Amino acid sequence: MDFPSSPFWDFSLALYGTDGVPPACLRLQERHGIDVNFLFFCIWRGLSAGPLDAETLRERHEAIADWHQIVVRHLRSLRQRLKEPVGPIDRDLAQALRARIQKIEIDAEHVEQVTLSAGHVPSTEGKRDAIAARRDAASNVEAYFVLLRASQDDDDRRDVEILIAAAQSLL
Repeated sequence: MDFPSSPFWDFSLALYGTDGVPPACLRLQERHGIDVNFLFFCIWRGLSAGPLDAETLRERHEAIADWHQIVVRHLRSLRQRLKEPVGPIDRDLAQALRARIQKIEIDAEHVEQVTLSAGHVPSTEGKRDAIAARRDAASNVEAYFVLLRASQDDDDRRDVEILIAAAQSLL
């Protein structure tokens, strides 16, 4: 599948490959049902171009919410279900199928990210002030939690801080 060039996708791949990031994402997913793609978007946008206003945040979330729920989550659920044997099906065949589903799941997330970042490009005016960028990323994440009607506890704030620090080291 051919995808358009996407600074956000490139950023997300690098961020997810950073030590400590996958477990922090998983904890936030498990505690609040966080869409990691949207969480990464909030952080990327805050660090690279500033805060999102509430209307833009809501509009971006609505643009991908159905796709994430109907496509990404169902693919993830199916892939996770195939970790264990399903009836008398040959385990090697099932695992080969699971690997293909994982690739499709990643493509579905890529589609989501292209949609999310449409029209949002990083600032080309040089590196932003680190303190302001960090504040904007945290503000965007907090606004996402509000949109989800969730509140951050100390564990959530620690995980978000892990993500923002790792993301900031990439930009």
